[in-house]
Amino acid sequence: MKKNEILEKARAEKTDEMEKIVRDRSAVWMALAMVIAAGFFVCMRGKDAPIMDLAATVCFSTAVCCFYRFVRLKSVYYLIMGIVLAAMTVFATIRFFQGH
Repeated sequence: MKKNEILEKARAEKTDEMEKIVRDRSAVWMALAMVIAAGFFVCMRGKDAPIMDLAATVCFSTAVCCFYRFVRLKSVYYLIMGIVLAAMTVFATIRFFQGH
């Protein structure tokens, strides 16, 4: 295969290898963040446990994933989603400690 043929084949695939790697690694970071957040909320849970801990856990882990993707891919979409999800995490955490 010639150099130009290899380049054309890579362009035709329309998938960037770096994007695949970043998606895979961001999923690992998301899972780790979810375990940490879930462990924290389980330790803080009382008898009549509110459900906002679940919302905070999901938002936190997804925000970490978005921030990681932003850092690696430089896509503003992931930055905005990370900020929104981080704000939702703070809101859900506050509501959790308020007993809702």
